[in-house]
Amino acid sequence: MTDRFSDCYRMLMQGVEVDCLLGVYEHEQREPRRIGVEVELFVPIRESAAHDDRLSGTVNYEAVMQAINATAASRRFKLVESLCSSMVEEIARLPGLRALRVAVTKPHPMPGLGSVRIEQWRQL
Repeated sequence: MTDRFSDCYRMLMQGVEVDCLLGVYEHEQREPRRIGVEVELFVPIRESAAHDDRLSGTVNYEAVMQAINATAASRRFKLVESLCSSMVEEIARLPGLRALRVAVTKPHPMPGLGSVRIEQWRQL
């Protein structure tokens, strides 16, 4: 961990699933598919979150979930890269973040391929 994040805690949201129109083929643009999302947030440690147990001192992961779902429902995405980038943009608007990473997994994009995973980092 670099000095830039030494005063942060890491919040990792795993196993997120959302339905989305994702893909370049016609059948992918008609039928929503379930995709996997993982979000890693670096949040500055504050006395209120660490000691006072108050939600206002941290990032509310319900707001992160709302951002993920809103992005997935916002339009049809052709590329996993564009979906991932759009999720990063939306989550980065939330207050209290130092950095974030979003990973989007598209299962079985073609015969013989188990999944494709795209990750994007952003320092704020």
